[in-house]
Amino acid sequence: MIPCVLPFLQPARGAEDLEIAEFHARAGNMTATAISKDGQFVFTGEDDGLVTLWNVNTSGTASVRNFKGHFPRQVIACALLSDGRRAVSCGDDDMIDIWDLDTGGMERQMSTGNSIPVVMSCSTDGSLAAAGCDDGQIFIWNIATGRRVATLPYKTALCGIQFSPDGKLLAAGYFDGRVIIWDTAKWSARETLPDSDHASVGALAFSPDSKLLATGNQNGGGFVWNTADGSQLTAFAGYANPEATPSPPVAPVFPGSSITPDERNAIVFLCFSPDGSMLLGSVQDNAPRFWDPKTGSLLGYATWYVDEQADEHYDIRFYMARFGFTFSTAAITPKRDFIVLMKENLAQVWRCPWTPNPTEQ
Repeated sequence: MIPCVLPFLQPARGAEDLEIAEFHARAGNMTATAISKDGQFVFTGEDDGLVTLWNVNTSGTASVRNFKGHFPRQVIACALLSDGRRAVSCGDDDMIDIWDLDTGGMERQMSTGNSIPVVMSCSTDGSLAAAGCDDGQIFIWNIATGRRVATLPYKTALCGIQFSPDGKLLAAGYFDGRVIIWDTAKWSARETLPDSDHASVGALAFSPDSKLLATGNQNGGGFVWNTADGSQLTAFAGYANPEATPSPPVAPVFPGSSITPDERNAIVFLCFSPDGSMLLGSVQDNAPRFWDPKTGSLLGYATWYVDEQADEHYDIRFYMARFGFTFSTAAITPKRDFIVLMKENLAQVWRCPWTPNPTEQ
């Protein structure tokens, strides 16, 4: 296991201080990734259906174990379970596969039938797998038995699903902009969050104590909700230029926000800091940033790589859909100390400092 150095105690001045490992796809491009609870292993899927387990201590192309996976169909999502022995992968072959990491064998396989899975999430304790599909259905399985325990219907496609850390809730973001919080004890809709922006919701993040849910949509609208009653705590925004004032002024995209149609940038990834005091968000084609989840105020930017000679700040990880490539998904350890990102045929493991560069006054 790699040494766990608390990132916020380290002077992160260059990429060499932050990058832990880099892995190269065997044939296609990376499309899915997961990281183990202890940060020692990374699990990836490719667009040609191959699935691979990597050791973080060994960069490059030497994998721990290779799986045929969903060949030749694309891997949509994957997860490493908390027991450290099993992994889950989901592909557009409509299959969810459970893998034994010790032997490389497939323990069992579940099918979504005629529904095409587009997103997946596994509960923190490794007991449940959820696959969200293009027709709005969510299928829930007991991983140990392979038995389907619930089917959660809706009218539009899934864009994101996420189990809460305590396992009691499942948040689902849909193409029509709605978010439903499902109760995992009864598999009933506990809350349906208001449709404020009519834009698909793909970024979902629970606070470490499961009391808050942050959502981000395609129009750059971000919200923080109380999971107890579904009330809105605050709103935040993804901007092309937060300081810009449009001329002439135009109406906001959604009430209470200053986002205008000319400034919209999709929020594509969200994560709470270890203590729940900050939100890290990746905004499409723009610098990632930190927000205060209680007030929605912008705390600063994730400019962790500094070119001192040029006196410029960069972030070389979190740009989305920029310069012709895409970081497809992100995975982060429960301690929030390491994050995995993908770019075309590479998967990179980074330390994740929670030290925003303040905004200019």
